[in-house]
Amino acid sequence: MRVSVTRAAKWTVATWAAAALVACGSSSSGTGAPPPDASTGGSAAGGASGSGGAGSGGGPAGGSVGSGGTSTGGSSANGGASAGGASSGGGGPGGESGDLASQYPGDVGIASDPDVIWAEDFEEDSVATLLARYDDSKPDGLSLDADVPAKSSGKASGKLTANGAGPNAVDFFKRLPDVDELWVRYYAKYEANVPWHHTGVWIGGYNPPTSYPNPQAGLKPNGDDRFAVSLEPMEQNTAAPRMDTYDYWMTMHSWMDVPSGDTAYYGNAVIHDPTFTAKDTWQCFEVHIKLNPDPASALGAELGAWLDDRTLAAFTDSAPLGYWVKDKFCMDAAVGTECTDYRPANPTLVPLDLQYRNTSALRLNYFWPQNYITDAGGGSVHYDDMVLAKRRIGCIR
Repeated sequence: MRVSVTRAAKWTVATWAAAALVACGSSSSGTGAPPPDASTGGSAAGGASGSGGAGSGGGPAGGSVGSGGTSTGGSSANGGASAGGASSGGGGPGGESGDLASQYPGDVGIASDPDVIWAEDFEEDSVATLLARYDDSKPDGLSLDADVPAKSSGKASGKLTANGAGPNAVDFFKRLPDVDELWVRYYAKYEANVPWHHTGVWIGGYNPPTSYPNPQAGLKPNGDDRFAVSLEPMEQNTAAPRMDTYDYWMTMHSWMDVPSGDTAYYGNAVIHDPTFTAKDTWQCFEVHIKLNPDPASALGAELGAWLDDRTLAAFTDSAPLGYWVKDKFCMDAAVGTECTDYRPANPTLVPLDLQYRNTSALRLNYFWPQNYITDAGGGSVHYDDMVLAKRRIGCIR
């Protein structure tokens, strides 16, 4: 979690054959001063991490799209104005006529579409049955709840409740078949006034692929090992905390002027839209990642994000242009004060360098929804109608 004050370092270590570092946060202030606090650590295959339990079952790498039934969606909430995001490929409210959701009203049958890689609608008959589809999990605090998005065809959502007193981490991790481009659409509902740390859906890749999370907080990826993209709350204990990306990749920036040591890099934020907030109502989130086809450069790479079918950002290898404030990439038109308060007088405007990898062996291959809270108090997030596909999905119709 990123907050405006620095907190002492806290580390959670998961062991298998060796210790694994865990994901951590960066400051939401423009100064880049970090609170090097810890996130949910990865467990070894089938093993537990921290307060979590062992993952139960889990399918083969990538699993079967058909197992788990159809994925059902929810209604769109109202979005605000985008802070400087490019609009290419975004689609306005209501999505695009050619997206997957438009072909499956209510999301009924969407999981069987050949372009869908994975779907989760939480319609399993028990938590144990749900987790049997995943490769690793920390199930304490996970329940099936009758609260669903307004347009959902289903009757249950996943409720993940974490607490600083324990369980700190509630999550489930799925190893996916290797792909180079992926869209991930899901619905989430964030309880108000919670000390969020890392609560969102992580999508990324490991080389070699693993069946458990290993985020390695504080360390910049090498380009041949890992990368991660997520959308998370950036603030604690507010009714509607600002959200942003929390991304790790080989060309990310550090909060330090001169990076050194194993706490120099925490997830980079790139959206900076004050209207992009976590709400205690259902919202539709979507992320698009296209890996750079040429491992030697960022050419062809993309990163997109939508809230209720409103484009938040659409990064390519050439646009939009922006500037860096330590570990924050600020689009030139960004209006978040974490950018504007620290904007250089004459910034050098550059595209976001999205060289995710320097080898084609590193690909998109995991899906990791989580709720991780370390400070006093606790809270719940609901997830529902999660679909991963090879093309734009859009919010449920």
